[in-house]
Amino acid sequence: MTMKPTENLSRDTEAVADSLSAMMKREFTSYSCYEGYLNPSDPTMVTADDRKKLVDWCYGVVDHCQFSRERVASAMEMVDRFLSKPSNNSTDAARVCDEALRDHSKFQLLAIAALYSS
Repeated sequence: MTMKPTENLSRDTEAVADSLSAMMKREFTSYSCYEGYLNPSDPTMVTADDRKKLVDWCYGVVDHCQFSRERVASAMEMVDRFLSKPSNNSTDAARVCDEALRDHSKFQLLAIAALYSS
């Protein structure tokens, strides 16, 4: 029994749709970020403007080194995910997160480490 190419295609499409659905569900439940860390009530904490300045600086670095600008997007996604997770992180991670949100030099260090990793 031979299958028609369209039958294979429809089965492949269903499998891809199922995989994407499972990945999206996991993204929205397990890996979701929580807004609010860039809108602090404490004026000494990192703000959205601070993040924007750091992103601009990172673009300058990757442009100078002739790397892909996608590295900055990837790095800042890592930073955002780390800083926006609720406080149920491990004790060390929660401490580092809190320090990075309160100390601009540690926020920069976190972003540089993420940029290096990306």
